[in-house]
Amino acid sequence: MRFGKQYLYDLPPNDIIKLGALAQQLQQEAQTSGEQLPPLARLQIGEPIFSTPEHIRLAAIEAIEHEPITYGPPDGWHWLRELLAEKVERVDGYSVTPEHIAVAVGGTGAIQASLTATVSVGDEVLIPDPHWPQYIVQLAACGAIGVPYSLDPENEWLPDVTQLEKLVTSRTRLLIVNSPNNPTGVVISPQLMHDLLNFANRYGLYLLSDECYDQIIFERKHVSPASMLSREEFESGRCICIYSFSKTYAMTGWRLGYIVAGTQLMKTIIHVLDGSYANVSTIIQRAGAAALTGSQECVTEMCGAYHRRRDLAIDVLKSLGRYAYTPQGAFYLLINVSDKMSQSYNVGQFVLDLLKKHNVVVAPGNVFGSMTGKYVRISLAASEEEIERGLRGICEFASSG
Repeated sequence: MRFGKQYLYDLPPNDIIKLGALAQQLQQEAQTSGEQLPPLARLQIGEPIFSTPEHIRLAAIEAIEHEPITYGPPDGWHWLRELLAEKVERVDGYSVTPEHIAVAVGGTGAIQASLTATVSVGDEVLIPDPHWPQYIVQLAACGAIGVPYSLDPENEWLPDVTQLEKLVTSRTRLLIVNSPNNPTGVVISPQLMHDLLNFANRYGLYLLSDECYDQIIFERKHVSPASMLSREEFESGRCICIYSFSKTYAMTGWRLGYIVAGTQLMKTIIHVLDGSYANVSTIIQRAGAAALTGSQECVTEMCGAYHRRRDLAIDVLKSLGRYAYTPQGAFYLLINVSDKMSQSYNVGQFVLDLLKKHNVVVAPGNVFGSMTGKYVRISLAASEEEIERGLRGICEFASSG
């Protein structure tokens, strides 16, 4: 039997997706048998409960009805890239032209294209631990190797440049930095970002900055490493910045992201994009343009809601004696359930039992790396009612025998 590349085939399935499907299955089984379950608290996935704002949806409909939907340029239509250049300067603090930008199928597609353009079989890539799980899959697709650098909870889940120095080898090619971070919600300070940038430059590494939550900030200030570079330094191609419409505008299913990099590196990235899917649909790009040119009140309102939910979660955890830290951005929170763990009971079993006993579904920390094997991650993109009920279920179950 043929099954493709062995190292891709051997990767474990996405536990977060599996848990969501299991929760749905349990709901259907209970309904069929007439069993009464408590309301489901869905805290496992970063999916905003908000609908995509109306003016964005209407722009897509307008494009369908009145615009030829033809092939487009692989890096995206110029009118959208002009708007993106304005957004990067306004929000992320550095100046670029449309030629520095390429549109991709979501932040996921933007990261995959950037990695495909820069790393090869056997190359090593420094990735945060904990990290967004898809980094591992994406690197495997390139034949590259992820080398984790620890984000220590005793150090506010922040990277330590001294530790990074010890991980560099002759095969190290790229450093991934993610701020605001998934799954911790931590925002990297300007000084630490400067140190990380200097580290990458010192060893001649690409720095891929995953900034998909750049507009969901509660404290501190989002700092892009590109904002610390001169035009000549940015043009050298060492820094690649990744952005997405998914979280900022509740457009997860629309699949619209973009890459910002030096023009010579961008030429290579565009070849990857062209060979991958030719172009992002004009319909989706028109929706993106409407998101950028329309009222930004929707962004303010959604970010405000996430902030309130973050505060609610912290208050609940403090009241139940399980508070550990306060995330400054994104919409995630890690909860330590180590008192429930033992040699014969791990976090994977914890989340399954939590679902079956309390009808609360969360993401197991082990899918994000070795540093979070005794944690669960919750999403603050759920409703306030789900968050409070879910947290109480987690704390009750974690404290039980």
